Amino acid sequence: MTRSTGEMSDALTVQQIADAITNAIREGRLAPGQRLTEIDFAKKLDVSRPSVREAFRQLTSDGLLHSQPYRGVSVRHMTRREVDDLFTVRGALEGLAVRLATPALAGTISPLEDIQTALDAAEASRDLNAMSQHNLAFHMLFADVSKNELLREQLRRIANNVYWLQFRVLVADEKVLATNATHRDLLEAVRANDPKHAEAIMIAHVDQSRQLVQALSDDHFANPQAD
Repeated sequence: MTRSTGEMSDALTVQQIADAITNAIREGRLAPGQRLTEIDFAKKLDVSRPSVREAFRQLTSDGLLHSQPYRGVSVRHMTRREVDDLFTVRGALEGLAVRLATPALAGTISPLEDIQTALDAAEASRDLNAMSQHNLAFHMLFADVSKNELLREQLRRIANNVYWLQFRVLVADEKVLATNATHRDLLEAVRANDPKHAEAIMIAHVDQSRQLVQALSDDHFANPQAD
């Protein structure tokens, strides 16, 4: 588990620094387009600047940060088209993960059931933060169980890139709560050990999120003409 800023020390690895920055973006403490500096994070996390620099490089490679000559590093702010492309690829990859994972999960369904129970409780209490956390766990479980490390890594990168849009924006009017019914449908398809049906449900589920995001106003996206 990533430690809080107050518990950070020189013992932090580059991956832990990258995780701390990723969590700050997910939690809305770092906004799309916000500039980041090595010295600020070195002081906040009590680590060396070279370690922060390497974490910046890793997150830039993942697509979460954006680096420009003479302008430094900033939280990536995607255009509407870039977000749409990400959701299109995400749907195909998550569908594949579900198809690969369904036979294994059908035999040991309790992990998926446990997450769904948590999702239902979050929906009932309208706990949007819990909803977003359990939703990510629900989706990543299929990638984990698929046993395909390349697939898992690509889905992790995509999830990091779209997280702030899918939840930190959508939760404002609670639209994300409406997506939980599809989770229950997917659970039933997996329980029935029907990989093709489960795959189709997941693809439609991701497209539902894509449409919700695309309905947002233009100020949530980067200007496609911007440098």
